[in-house]
Amino acid sequence: MSTETEPPKPPDSSVPVPAPADSDDVEMTFTEHLAELRRRLLVAIAAVGIAALAAFPLMPTLLTFVERHFLPGIQLHVFSPAETIRVYIKLSVLLGVVIAMPVVLYEAYAFVAPAIDRRLRSRIGWYVVPSFAMSAAGIAFCGFIVLPFIMNALFKINQSAGLVGTYQLEPTVGFITVLLGIFAIMFQLPIVLAILAGVGLVNAKMLSDKWRHATLVIFIAAGIAAPDGNPMTMALLALPLIALYLTSIVVVRLTQPKLARA
Repeated sequence: MSTETEPPKPPDSSVPVPAPADSDDVEMTFTEHLAELRRRLLVAIAAVGIAALAAFPLMPTLLTFVERHFLPGIQLHVFSPAETIRVYIKLSVLLGVVIAMPVVLYEAYAFVAPAIDRRLRSRIGWYVVPSFAMSAAGIAFCGFIVLPFIMNALFKINQSAGLVGTYQLEPTVGFITVLLGIFAIMFQLPIVLAILAGVGLVNAKMLSDKWRHATLVIFIAAGIAAPDGNPMTMALLALPLIALYLTSIVVVRLTQPKLARA
């Protein structure tokens, strides 16, 4: 007895076919998140390493510039054979971080982007160039105004006490680089507050009402961050930060309506 094969039934059009998920909405497992984080970190570290290696030959010139600009007439001393090399390595890594910062920021953004609202994601690019500009402004402000004032004042204090300074290379250059880094971070305050205003966490009125509390917090933070624990250094850290906070209120007041319409 022959049997006829029944033709396949056409799909029922009444049953909805699930649409492919958006790649941004696909949830990753914890292991996949760790693998993604490791990959992003390796790329960022590799970028910093390559930039640091490229900058290493420039370290003698950079150290000479630091001595002439920030330490005029001061003789630096080394207390171990490898001290100069250690300073070169630290300076090259610091410069490598600055050079590779676009790659580092991109990798950080790419890792957190799936968890960020699409509207906020479109605004992130607005802050990249201002962020670099504010970091450069912070380094320039510290290098040309704050550091010369602090170093001259500290040298005069030592001289008035009748002390002869013997300045070691590594801690002296470390003090200078720490201050430069602090000011580069400090000058990001308007950018950070503008981003927080963009997501609705702060607004201009809130910042204006809390300026007294912010001033107290700034002075406490400046006292903790001051590399030498000197009240003068603390004041030179706190006063620009207060000015940046007040500037941030204006920036938030100007950008908040634009961000709300975006």
